[in-house]
Amino acid sequence: MSRRIWVLLPAYNEALNLPPLLEGLKTTLAAWPGGAPDCKVVVVDDGSTDNSAEAARSVAGLDTEVIVHDPNQGLGAAMRTGITHVLEHGEDDDYLIALDADNTHPTQLMPGMVAKADAGADLVIASRFQPGAEIHGLDAFRTFVSWAASWLLRVMFPGARDYTCGYRCYRMGLLRWGADHYGREFMNQQGFSIMVDILLKLRRKASRIEEVPLLLRYDLKQGASKMKVMQTATTTLRLLARRFCGNPRGP
Repeated sequence: MSRRIWVLLPAYNEALNLPPLLEGLKTTLAAWPGGAPDCKVVVVDDGSTDNSAEAARSVAGLDTEVIVHDPNQGLGAAMRTGITHVLEHGEDDDYLIALDADNTHPTQLMPGMVAKADAGADLVIASRFQPGAEIHGLDAFRTFVSWAASWLLRVMFPGARDYTCGYRCYRMGLLRWGADHYGREFMNQQGFSIMVDILLKLRRKASRIEEVPLLLRYDLKQGASKMKVMQTATTTLRLLARRFCGNPRGP
């Protein structure tokens, strides 16, 4: 199959986490059933104050491109930069796998996610709410917030179980539809809520959204979390109110 897999890593001060994550990706590719796919890694270094860009470039054996923001612009801007770049260089039959750069999302889930996409899924989510999912190292408060957000989203917008996890495999043609259909409003959220909003918009077109159980490894993460939980929850609730009340585009 000629399709390419693009791996998008939005990163802010992840110099300690990028090398083990990328080494894990190399191991996953080497063990890929049927042989390693054509894979391109795009790291968006979002104004890091450590040497994240150099850390990403330090891992040999991968086709890695690093795009640097200066200064830090937030996850929304990093996702816009990365997805726009991949859409400019990829084909509709390619896949984009986005995951966190903090080494909490194991790359060994990728072959199963791609297998579901090969079988016809337009979007595959690594979900905390599928049987077999495991969460290691996450405190009780954040676990509760994640559960509450999932329950609310499933009630308001049926179609997926985990709307907030950023570990996803997108069919490139679906992303291109989103960019063409919504224009500048496709990725118009500034922070972590962009992950929710992208899914809310793409579910209008996706014929099949599937999930695989997520293995979440916060116990492997080095450094402090970048997410401000209460601020993110408040922003997401405001977004849901706007989308649920009939404003599917934005802001």
